[in-house]
Amino acid sequence: MNNSALIIFAKNFLLAQVKTRLAIHLGEKKALEIYKELLNLTEQTTKNWNGKKYVFWDKSILKGKNFLQSEYEHKIQTGEDLGEKMKNAFYETLQIHSPVCIIGTDCPFLTREILNEAFLSLENFDYCIGPSLDGGYYLLGLNFYNSFWFENIKWSTPEVYPTTLQKAKQLNLNGYILPTLRDIDTIEDYLAWKNFTI
Repeated sequence: MNNSALIIFAKNFLLAQVKTRLAIHLGEKKALEIYKELLNLTEQTTKNWNGKKYVFWDKSILKGKNFLQSEYEHKIQTGEDLGEKMKNAFYETLQIHSPVCIIGTDCPFLTREILNEAFLSLENFDYCIGPSLDGGYYLLGLNFYNSFWFENIKWSTPEVYPTTLQKAKQLNLNGYILPTLRDIDTIEDYLAWKNFTI
């Protein structure tokens, strides 16, 4: 894993612009606190990991020591939608690293063990993927770039994961499926997290 890299997609923690579905039930300040907690957990899971780590922020690179600062190289997401942003991040990173995995900051159940499992799987598989309960995925790992992964997908819908698997089948690629985990997007997700249930 000497040339491996981890991409972390993160949002700038701005009031009323993160965890908006949680804010409906818990208020904007509480939603912001929850997002900061998730950022902190992401850092705890990934810090000291033996590989290059890139944080792609959605708006601007954070200044000062807030979250994900030491050990991490910072970049800005580019593209119109999530698919294009991930496609561009993978294209840039896979120019100099392989394998590469991408994660978000919404999955407190992601562990260092699962992260290591993902990278180890890419020694024998073309890709790996970690499905989330909402029909998306919390991790995607690739050994080589192909824009097909990110095209013609209805992002933020339950179709993301099955569509991605169908694309892999069309490309005749062999994949490794990681454990299914829960992202924290809705009030139900939040309550399940705090009750320590998957």
